[in-house]
Amino acid sequence: MALSTILIHICGDVPSSPLVGALQDHINNWRTTALSLTSILFLAAGIWFIGIFLRSVDKFNEDSKHHVSTVEKSNLTPLLEGNPTEVTKSAES
Repeated sequence: MALSTILIHICGDVPSSPLVGALQDHINNWRTTALSLTSILFLAAGIWFIGIFLRSVDKFNEDSKHHVSTVEKSNLTPLLEGNPTEVTKSAES
């Protein structure tokens, strides 16, 4: 997760300022530059919005090399939950 965040910043935030400056130098009008960047933002937001409603594939139920049965999946307990018998023994003391 942290590597993903770092890559997003390296590939997006770092080159954005020089690219905006180069676009401004080429167009030489701040209003047109801002309008073109806003248009790109709305296009990207529209593509993302359409992608929300596309049907995705649930890969959880697909077969894999490491087969885990549904019984084993249902018997997994969180690490922070204690054993109920241990809790009652400590409460009795």
